[in-house]
Amino acid sequence: MGDDAEARREHWIPDDRVSRCEACNAGFSLFKRKHHCRMCGHIFCDKCLSTKMELPEEMGYLKPEKVCQKCIPVIQGARRAAGTHEKPADRKNKAAGGDKGVEDMVMLSSISEDGIAKNLEVRYKRDLIYTYIGAVLVSVNPFKMIQGLYDESTLFEYRGKYAYELPPHVYMVAEQMYRNMTQENESQCVIISGESGAGKTEASKKIMQYFAAVSGKGSDVAVVKDVILQSNPLLEAFGNAKTIRNNNSSRFGKYMEILFDRAGDPRGGNITNYLLEKSRVVYQAPSERSFHIFYQLCKGIDQGHSQEFGLQGQALSTNMFSYLAQSGCDSVPGMDDVKEFKEVVDAMRTMKFDKAEEFAVLRLVLTVLFLGNIQFEENAKEEAHVTNKDALDFAAFLLYVDSPQLEAALVSRTMTTGSSRASVYSVPLNTNDAYYSRDAFAKSIYSRLFDRIVNRVNDSLYTDEENLTTLAVLDIYGFEIFEKNGFEQLCINYVNEKLQQIFINLTLKEEQEEYQREAIQWTPIDFFNNKICCDLIEGKRPAGLFTNLDDTVNFPKPTDDKFLQKCTQALGDHKHFAPAGPGKFTIVHYAGDVVYDAEGFCDKNKDTLFEDLICVGQMSESQYIVTLFPEDTSNAQKKRPTTAAHKIKTSIAKLTDAIMKCTPHYVRCIKPNEKKAKDTWDQQVSKHQVRYLGLLENVKVRRAGYAYRAAYQRFFFRYRVCSHSTWPNWSGDHIEGSKKILAEILQDQKEVAYGKTKIFIRHPETVFSLEELREQKVYNYASSIQNFFAEKVGQGEYMYKLMMAGVNNVKGQKDRRRESVDRRYKGDYLNYRENLTLKSIVERFGDEKVLFADQVRTYTTKGKKNVRALIVTDTAFYFIGTRLKKGTPERPVPPDTYHYVLFRRIELKEIDKVTMSPFADNFVGIYSPTTSDYLFDARRKTELFGQLVYNNNRVRIEFSASWPMQMREKKKAKKLTVNFQAGGNGELVAQGNNLMVAAPAGQGKDAMPSIQPPSGPGGGLSQFSSSVGGGGGGGGGSRPKMGRQATLDINT
Repeated sequence: MGDDAEARREHWIPDDRVSRCEACNAGFSLFKRKHHCRMCGHIFCDKCLSTKMELPEEMGYLKPEKVCQKCIPVIQGARRAAGTHEKPADRKNKAAGGDKGVEDMVMLSSISEDGIAKNLEVRYKRDLIYTYIGAVLVSVNPFKMIQGLYDESTLFEYRGKYAYELPPHVYMVAEQMYRNMTQENESQCVIISGESGAGKTEASKKIMQYFAAVSGKGSDVAVVKDVILQSNPLLEAFGNAKTIRNNNSSRFGKYMEILFDRAGDPRGGNITNYLLEKSRVVYQAPSERSFHIFYQLCKGIDQGHSQEFGLQGQALSTNMFSYLAQSGCDSVPGMDDVKEFKEVVDAMRTMKFDKAEEFAVLRLVLTVLFLGNIQFEENAKEEAHVTNKDALDFAAFLLYVDSPQLEAALVSRTMTTGSSRASVYSVPLNTNDAYYSRDAFAKSIYSRLFDRIVNRVNDSLYTDEENLTTLAVLDIYGFEIFEKNGFEQLCINYVNEKLQQIFINLTLKEEQEEYQREAIQWTPIDFFNNKICCDLIEGKRPAGLFTNLDDTVNFPKPTDDKFLQKCTQALGDHKHFAPAGPGKFTIVHYAGDVVYDAEGFCDKNKDTLFEDLICVGQMSESQYIVTLFPEDTSNAQKKRPTTAAHKIKTSIAKLTDAIMKCTPHYVRCIKPNEKKAKDTWDQQVSKHQVRYLGLLENVKVRRAGYAYRAAYQRFFFRYRVCSHSTWPNWSGDHIEGSKKILAEILQDQKEVAYGKTKIFIRHPETVFSLEELREQKVYNYASSIQNFFAEKVGQGEYMYKLMMAGVNNVKGQKDRRRESVDRRYKGDYLNYRENLTLKSIVERFGDEKVLFADQVRTYTTKGKKNVRALIVTDTAFYFIGTRLKKGTPERPVPPDTYHYVLFRRIELKEIDKVTMSPFADNFVGIYSPTTSDYLFDARRKTELFGQLVYNNNRVRIEFSASWPMQMREKKKAKKLTVNFQAGGNGELVAQGNNLMVAAPAGQGKDAMPSIQPPSGPGGGLSQFSSSVGGGGGGGGGSRPKMGRQATLDINT
């Protein structure tokens, strides 16, 4: 804001003199805040001050500001007289002409499954794929890219905002997590759930991208971010595959924890993986694929890899390998395997894989494929032997073992008697057992390799720092129902049952139980508690499916029929279990009935590898392969190995514990149809998901319940600053103090309920208003403290040196303007510290120290001026302006919506010199031989260059009355001259092809400020000298957005 605007603010009506809106006479309160009209300075409520207009440029505002109804015709008349008027009403509103549905389904008029499904359909058809149920985000997979939905400007729009300020978006979930973590110092997690193909993996990636974008930019932080982001293509390549429901289906579960320090910067992390679907290595259903990495390697292998693997330049084709050819599918629409293979290699290098490790990893992937090509036949004794020695020999070569050793391990099994005189003998295998042995070895190699890759990512993310908080994202396989559902589908659906149970417990069950404990009046709402399904699978008494399966495989000669027989006997009367014909059974899951085929359950549950095959791995000449087989084979048969069912139960129990230690957030994903088709809504499919996800019950509880609850002590210490009665001193207890705070600032006391130990607030908007009021109070107190130090400390040695650095730049060279000689330096005249959008633009370029921020005017070759925000760091000049944001039919924006745009960034090392005139004007010319010259005027130019000199950023300054410049005009260079003379008002005018400035008289070239050298050691202030958040910021009812740099701690 310029001097004119600052002067105008001095004549505004003070806040404390007005208690009612001048237009509607409504009294002000927490919900009806006071706002100044930026034109006349009178005070109105938000409703009566809802119009934003571009004010006359001489008022010095960077963007459209709120004005009252009386001032609108005055502004329009002035703009018409100047010939600069616009007609925002004439702009096409591309969003007009259709229902957009309800953004928060708590506000639906029809509370039913049909009403919820209809609202989601209406929004989906307008490409509005995100919808709230209170704090829960519902996301519909569009199966297409939506223009502008995830671009960088959209991401930074959500930085520092509250949910009510912008449309629903996954970025808002990420912002709430990040803000809660930095403000409350509490770990956060997001649980992303839904069917396979509903968009869970994409949602998790967008959340990770948001965390990376809004956190710090230091070099050590950048390394952590690179690892976090690059882990996605690496783990997706090895852990994702095409299924009939999803082209990029996660075939493993991933719980990714990012560790942050108190400043909100990532310092490390950890990834925990769950239940890789390793059976996909050896078998895929028709039209499906194995893991992406196999196809990427076959299509993207280069000459270097080919030579290393002994292929001698031979091209690879997926049809060459039995494991890949069986499904008849080797490509995915929209997926470039060659390009993604390069991304995988780049990701390995980001994780600091050296060439040897990179080759070792990819060599094992190729090993798995050649193992699958080994074929067997039986002799007359039903003993298997290898028929194609070429495949055997090449697999052995890749494993760095002898071919006979590998063959012996595949076609025979070493047995040891259990007597006191143990004897060892070799038992030949038939072809079925040999194929089983081959596939088991291939699956084991791939599974162990995958675990090693996850561990390498964790090595890159490791940190030994303490007192870190966590932001965690759970991306795990969705509920699955296939034509043939086996042991893997049971494990996957069991995990989803557990996640549904967590959601029910935290959002429905525990919430209602808490109201009863706290004696809050409440009408219970019925919901389906799926604990009965979880107990059916994992229970011990009575024995569930996993317990019966473990009992079966722990006895000699286990069979799938015996397992099914035990389940039928133990669970025959269970209402969620039923036999479904020979070798099959049905479970009634929360998401629907699933028929499972028991074939292979026992073998897959044993999850063991024959000792002979373990020994093959341990005899490899490659140390990398040897480390994948750490088993002690001498004791292999003395200890019963854990089963797959036991492992998944244990790992999910640990996952549940980890989630319960965090504040949870939820994203509920829905797929609109089964065909993966864009712009297609299947009512039956979507309604079924609405039902089993429990969205109706979620809406009912959210409507009837309270959005916020906190212990009295915590509430009091957080919001005591909002009341004059409780801040700074309060003699009563926390309960009475909390009630006193809300009594003063809440008009409607029905918004709040007082429990035995906690306080409950019904609507989130009330909490948002409390937060805004708290931030304004904190900001005001912090500013008072800063101003005190600016006056008492800032005039010391630091301020003296800074001012003298500026003065010495121009002394004897330039006539000084009257008002600039004794002006106190502030550094920040844009309230930069609290402007998260401006900060986000600068922070994209790294961790730069900001030295100066002010409003300036830049000029074109024709003399046209533009208002810009100038940010000067120790690295570059930034010229930032505002531009009208244009929407699209798919993603409309309200009329007169503006956003910040970086128009020019000039690095200090690119600047050859800076030129000023010898007269009392404000113009500065930047000469850059690598780009183009730049012309602007800055009222505080002496301070600007004083900051640069004081911070050891030397810039050559010349003084001349004639500047030959080469400026850019419509991407073309244009040469011109800027001439200066005395006698005028200091404005720039076009003069032919050149520009002319007639400067007013000043105080002389030798004018000096009245500041005196400090008599003792002075205090030094940090960045922005004496006004660390100050400057001509907004007034009236506007408030600063508090970022992660808290200036005053009111919590303790």
